[in-house]
Amino acid sequence: MQTKLPINATVQHPDLAEALRGESGTFFCQQGGQGFIVTAAEGFSIKSLRPVGRKVMEANVLLQTTPEPWAITKISEDVLEFGAVPQPARQQRAA
Repeated sequence: MQTKLPINATVQHPDLAEALRGESGTFFCQQGGQGFIVTAAEGFSIKSLRPVGRKVMEANVLLQTTPEPWAITKISEDVLEFGAVPQPARQQRAA
């Protein structure tokens, strides 16, 4: 991409890392029905990539000669940091 992608704009590109080169922010990216939250920052084309929803079973996808392009939507100018997800404390039952 030559210019920065504006928020809520969607582009298609065959290579996710190439598409995000020079970008900074948080993106919703999809390929083959599987969604990802991706952060990009200066010096990184992809800083983090997190799957969203249920995993698409590849066995059900027909083999294609060329991969489906990525649909990339910028959702924020901020680079979100994803840390460890806190686990709820287990409650012990009284016997």
